[in-house]
Amino acid sequence: MSSSKATISATARRGLAAALLAGAVACSGSRGVPASEPAPVAPIREASGVAMEDGWLCVVDDSVPNAYFRIRMPPGAGPLLDRNSLHPEAVRLPLGIWVDLESIGRLADGRMVVLSERLRGLADTQGLVVEYDYPLTEYGRRGLEGLAVRALPDGTSRVAVLWEGGYPDLGSLNPQLELRTGGRPLSPIVFIHDIAPGARPGRVRWGEGIAHAMLEVPVLEGEEPEVQRFRAPDLVWYRFPDREGDEQWGFLVLISSQNRVEPPEYLHHWLQRFRADGTAVGEPLDLAEYVPPKLARANWEGLCWYKEGEELLLVHEAQGDLKAHAFRLRLPAEWQYQAQGSEKPGTSSR
Repeated sequence: MSSSKATISATARRGLAAALLAGAVACSGSRGVPASEPAPVAPIREASGVAMEDGWLCVVDDSVPNAYFRIRMPPGAGPLLDRNSLHPEAVRLPLGIWVDLESIGRLADGRMVVLSERLRGLADTQGLVVEYDYPLTEYGRRGLEGLAVRALPDGTSRVAVLWEGGYPDLGSLNPQLELRTGGRPLSPIVFIHDIAPGARPGRVRWGEGIAHAMLEVPVLEGEEPEVQRFRAPDLVWYRFPDREGDEQWGFLVLISSQNRVEPPEYLHHWLQRFRADGTAVGEPLDLAEYVPPKLARANWEGLCWYKEGEELLLVHEAQGDLKAHAFRLRLPAEWQYQAQGSEKPGTSSR
């Protein structure tokens, strides 16, 4: 969830959706390939999720409903990319109801899907794919933020969605709930389920998932609400390199911290590895040590594999005069692993 996100009226949302659809390109096939002469679209500012698709950078902006953006990755591009200088193209979704888009990914059968926090579901260019159950509902402006997909041998998609956790926004809560919770930070939760090739499961109930786990994010010393606490904006599947022979899948998660004073401070943007049961593994990586200094405090919201097991691609929001960028991060050697299959740079994470 964007720290700068503002609530807009239903009328404003309809107007924004109509304006976007008027300038969006037509889709062709399940991957939403844009027409040869797409209409120009507004700049991407609140990038909240990213995926790679056959040399295209695919981005959702949580302030733009009913669409995702495709940007052609230039050959030989360096690690830092100014997204809007490469002329984003919009791919529309049907019905005009998909708002608050937080993540994007490709299913094993080729369908590109987007995750809506507000509607608690996944959609593709044909409509609803999955609606998630009530425990994953948005609460205090904390809800579903991350999506990761990997392909199983039979073509099934193993899907993980991430409920972000962190300090709830007390101003958005019913006063009775505010009194009961006291504004204490909440743990991020990963919910895992499968989607068969071509399937549209509709409602996936809490008990029908394969597993769910609370992530043991770092707990910094200090008193709440002044102390920084972590939420989790996005994740990728991660295969641990320290297990030989038998696959041990977990997650590499982007975690971001804030306090709950006014105005809040947003200090840390780290990468942390977790096993499937939610236990943390090793020490986190501080993005500030890898990105250019001007981006050390940027609001990093989305990540995907650029080259599975070796390089990540991250996106952040534009803030003031700070342009929107994507950044390619090569993992330290001790974090890397050899991807299975024929994964190539610039393809979707599996």
